[in-house]
Amino acid sequence: MTRQELSAHIAEQLKANKDTLRTYWQQSGPVRHFHLDDLLPASWAADCFRALPAAEKLIERHTVKEHKHVGVDIDSYNPLVGDILLAFQDVAVVNIVSEITGVKDLLADGSLYGSGISMMMQGDFLLPHLDNSHDGDGKLYRVLNALYYITPDWPEDNGGNLELWDGDMAERQEIHARFNRLVMMETNTHSIHSVNKVLRPGTRACISNYYFSARPVGEPAYIHKTTFYARPEDDLFKKVALSVEGKAKNFLSRFVSNKATGTRHRRK
Repeated sequence: MTRQELSAHIAEQLKANKDTLRTYWQQSGPVRHFHLDDLLPASWAADCFRALPAAEKLIERHTVKEHKHVGVDIDSYNPLVGDILLAFQDVAVVNIVSEITGVKDLLADGSLYGSGISMMMQGDFLLPHLDNSHDGDGKLYRVLNALYYITPDWPEDNGGNLELWDGDMAERQEIHARFNRLVMMETNTHSIHSVNKVLRPGTRACISNYYFSARPVGEPAYIHKTTFYARPEDDLFKKVALSVEGKAKNFLSRFVSNKATGTRHRRK
């Protein structure tokens, strides 16, 4: 399939389910979101998974806050990888996403800053966090996150599922990283989310895109760095350490540029 065929099918599926998805979005919590299953023909989605590069060709992120492999170097991958990633940036897809979510003036990000391929294997995880508030140039607000899961036959009890949290870390909604499922979530000052640990062998693969806007959605102007939080079951030391780190980073962000310089997680 071509990039144009991919984007056209995505747009058609979103349009066909627009009213249901809009209602779900408006009523969802603790972070506004929707999900749409069977986004593409199953054979197309499986082809996208098989086209992914080996994990060792990607950037490894391995800290106490996250462990995963990510990549945006689409010029060096199978062309189908770039096609499925950039299909979500087609104007028809962006426009119907805007209609469903009510977020106006959406802009796609050809640099794939902070997005692209995400691959997680057994033991990998991503702690609860708020995404960086802006794009790689520090000018546009990051307002939506599109997550498309493409691992065939990925059971829910394998882990690697998206978690959405309320501000007190008391309420949690888990969303299965189900094959051929698109999840769209809001990103703002309270959109805390995480990925629980992958529990079994295999690769949980996700194709992700951020959408940006010149204005924040329903909030006054703000700026924050990527801010991590401990899970409720974590020990006190970890909770305090991450809290102090987050407060320090966001205090300093008032005085230094929010532009992402030197990051490898952005196309040049």
